[in-house]
Amino acid sequence: MIIINKLFTKNSKAYVPAINQSVIAGIVIGCLSYTPLVLSKQEVVNEASAESVVEAAPIKKKRTRRAQTMSTKIYNKLDKVREYVDEKNYQDAESLLISLGKTKRNSYEKAMTWNMEAYLHYNQEKYNDAAASYEKVIAQDNIPESLEQTTLYSLAKLHLIQQDYTQSLTAMNRWFKVVKKPSAESHILRAQMYYQLEQYSNALPDVKAAFALTKAADKKPRENWLLIERAVYFQNKDYASMERCLKDLIALYPSSSSIGQYWVQLGAVYNELDNLDAELATLETAYDLKLLVKENQLISLAQAMLGKEIPFKAAQILTQGMNDKVIKESAKNLSLLADAFMLAKEYNQAIITLEKTAKLSNSAKDYYRLAQIHTERQDWQQGLENTNRALASQNKINGNNENIKSSLAYVEESDLRILKGLVLFNLNDLLLAKAEFELASQFKRSEKMAGQWLRYIDSEQKRMDYLAMVE
Repeated sequence: MIIINKLFTKNSKAYVPAINQSVIAGIVIGCLSYTPLVLSKQEVVNEASAESVVEAAPIKKKRTRRAQTMSTKIYNKLDKVREYVDEKNYQDAESLLISLGKTKRNSYEKAMTWNMEAYLHYNQEKYNDAAASYEKVIAQDNIPESLEQTTLYSLAKLHLIQQDYTQSLTAMNRWFKVVKKPSAESHILRAQMYYQLEQYSNALPDVKAAFALTKAADKKPRENWLLIERAVYFQNKDYASMERCLKDLIALYPSSSSIGQYWVQLGAVYNELDNLDAELATLETAYDLKLLVKENQLISLAQAMLGKEIPFKAAQILTQGMNDKVIKESAKNLSLLADAFMLAKEYNQAIITLEKTAKLSNSAKDYYRLAQIHTERQDWQQGLENTNRALASQNKINGNNENIKSSLAYVEESDLRILKGLVLFNLNDLLLAKAEFELASQFKRSEKMAGQWLRYIDSEQKRMDYLAMVE
């Protein structure tokens, strides 16, 4: 007695792969975080050690600042302080600065003394003290505009290194007010600060300004600038601009250690844009170029292929990845491989894979899928054994997990009862089959189907009883 057609209803999940199209886009959350501008100690030290020229041109102020000079005596002492600091002779450097503090000086000389003190504190990793010294530089009257700009810029970077993004942004905004033509780097620096403060809409104008300046200068944008641009576009959900940014990363930095990830992320963006053909083409191109060398990258490609109903090739990629020890043979990954084999109607391989999966996971879901395949192949005994295993596993989880329905291992009991009833029916055990369908009829989800089966079994039992009487 063989009846299968009522098994796979609209509620059945036998041939639906355990993925969805947003999974690939989810990669973005984990790996589209940008690489921040790395400010080396030397960068800040160079600016802290003496007055230096900032890229931006100063704004012409309404008031005229009287030019001041530094005496040879003060200059020589400050130069000696620098020498001590470079030699890590901090004690003598501090003593000389204290001595300078007692010397009569003009405002410019005082400012440069505070500037050198900031240099000392920074090298001692006393960052709060260094910041306080910078503030004293700015507080001096009539200091050269270039020194004010340099100090504010150094102060902003110092706070950024300390991850004090609010203070960093405050100093940076003060710097923007005293310059006429901010550089591309300064716009990127401020965009990073806005980003860290989760002010993504404020970061966007600075990102655009930085790249406009770079383009106008006919220069190649730095890779980490593009990463910041990418992150800002992602947080603003501007996927079209993100597509362009990732294409720039791929075209301009083909030798980057992250090139494979850029391809995967571009595929994820196409997924967000509902361009699944472009998503798959992107990932396949990267695979052919041998750029997909990480587990998550190969799994992304396999999922995209399953989404476009190319299960056999997806199975090949997953199998090769496991053979190469790139993809772990975890229950989750084996489950995905089993999905691919089932969709490709490679049932023998699907059974072998699911048996491995079930052994690792001991989950009702995996035993249920095994039972479905065996039932599809009319291997009723194996179907019954795996259905019983699924029920046993489900009962164990039900007893330990209050949130069982949120579990990936969960299978509706109604589905299990319907499947077991069908298997028993085809094993000619009508009494036990009827008992299973009676249990299934208690669930709203399966009430209608169970009722149909119960009526069918009653009619079949009557037919068999009649034939027995006639004989």
